[in-house]
Amino acid sequence: MAEQEQQPDDRPRPRYGELAPPGWVWHPPEDADRLDTSRRVAEDDTDAPQQPSPAAPYGGPGPSDGPYYSQNARPERPAPTWNLTLTILLTVFGFFGMSYSIATLQAIPASMQLLHSTNNLGQYTPAPVVGSLVFAGSITMAAVWAVSAGIAAWLLVKRRLAFWVPLVAGIVAMVALLIFAGAVLATDPVLLGFYSGTTPPTSPSPTP
Repeated sequence: MAEQEQQPDDRPRPRYGELAPPGWVWHPPEDADRLDTSRRVAEDDTDAPQQPSPAAPYGGPGPSDGPYYSQNARPERPAPTWNLTLTILLTVFGFFGMSYSIATLQAIPASMQLLHSTNNLGQYTPAPVVGSLVFAGSITMAAVWAVSAGIAAWLLVKRRLAFWVPLVAGIVAMVALLIFAGAVLATDPVLLGFYSGTTPPTSPSPTP
């Protein structure tokens, strides 16, 4: 008999509600919500509640917001007064520089014709691509100035430093002018050969 009691019970345990009679419903006792006053209050329950942290003063950060306020919520310093004046002057100067560069680029074919006539290199006939290069270079330099003026105006509205924008645009426009001017000159092998010493000048034919 003792051996039977010591053997483990391998029978599956019934699940909740399996052995309940049909139609049986469990109802909680009436005093389930009543406070149990017989249980002793634990020591942790008797601890004094923590005092709430003092609220931050109106218009300023709280005591725990110091690092976050100083690093992430710090307002940006507005740009100095001279930034507006210098940016406007450089933008206006850039407009005149852009106009002069476009005029210089468009005058390159006439200058090449003059060099041909001066050095007795014959009649200069521009290549078909010269007109496209001059037009593309003019549009590029005008676009550089327009984009730089827009960015500078946006930075001025945001009260940020903007004087560097027309300076960078001037450098970009100068590089573009040199590239397009070199491309136009590269279309005339006679002029390039003359200045490199491989094409001698032709003597003018005598007139009767």
